[in-house]
Amino acid sequence: MEIKELKKLIEEHAALPYMVWEMTDESSWFIGKQYISTLSSVFGLPVKYVDSLEDVPIDEGFGEKYLYIYKTTEFKGYDKTPDRVIVVCDKSYDKQACKFPVLEKWQFVDYLKTLVPGINPDDLEWLITQYEFTYSRKTWVRYFMFYNDMLKISIFPKEEQQEVFDSLYQAGEYKTISNLTIFDLSNAIMRKDKKLALEVLKVFPYIDSKPEIWLLSILLTNFRRVIDIQLNPYNTAEDLGMSSKQFYAIKKNNVGVYSNKELIDIYEKLTDMEYQYKFKELPTSLLVDYLICKVLGK
Repeated sequence: MEIKELKKLIEEHAALPYMVWEMTDESSWFIGKQYISTLSSVFGLPVKYVDSLEDVPIDEGFGEKYLYIYKTTEFKGYDKTPDRVIVVCDKSYDKQACKFPVLEKWQFVDYLKTLVPGINPDDLEWLITQYEFTYSRKTWVRYFMFYNDMLKISIFPKEEQQEVFDSLYQAGEYKTISNLTIFDLSNAIMRKDKKLALEVLKVFPYIDSKPEIWLLSILLTNFRRVIDIQLNPYNTAEDLGMSSKQFYAIKKNNVGVYSNKELIDIYEKLTDMEYQYKFKELPTSLLVDYLICKVLGK
């Protein structure tokens, strides 16, 4: 499916099928968020994020229907094809996957010019460079954080926006933008690094869309892998279905940080939090604080 086909589907209010969206960076996810919001509005469906496609009911009966979003890194396909499900991934083997474009920095700046028309365009072109960070030897841009910061200025009248921006600049607001990622918080928890965890928590709301759910999913996977290696030293990378590099990295950095009993206890707490979240007993807004207290707050 091409983007233009997706636009046509929305314009014609056609049936909402099962879809796979390929997004390679935060800018394409930013575009995808706009499409999710539009689809939700056009079809009158509240958005619900799930940790697994198995969590999507095949038949919802007469209950409230949702637009389900499942976010993963790699997607190889699914033997069921329920409607109203969007799989968001970095890479897919689905030939019908809709590949979202990657925005150039100038394109995003042009978009923000319409949001904050009172700010000098040269200032916006400089400012986007302050939201860049390097991860895995590649430079990325924190589009969501940049957008949220400009959204705060957009509430002021056009003629006051430059003054607000200048005041924030003079106060050093744009010199303290963090390069930390959700994986830094995951690693901090895995390695009992409370200092790093605290630093990431300061910028956590800006890291990604729905970062709380994403973090819980990452931790469940990572702790499960550590348990598989630490509690059974005879397991090999092949036994556990992971690459030798992944196996070595986990063994070097994460094995031995927690005792066997602590690992099992933490994993049980994580699965309990997942259950509470799914059944709305634990609000998303409290998920990370609860998680940190349960794992690192000892």
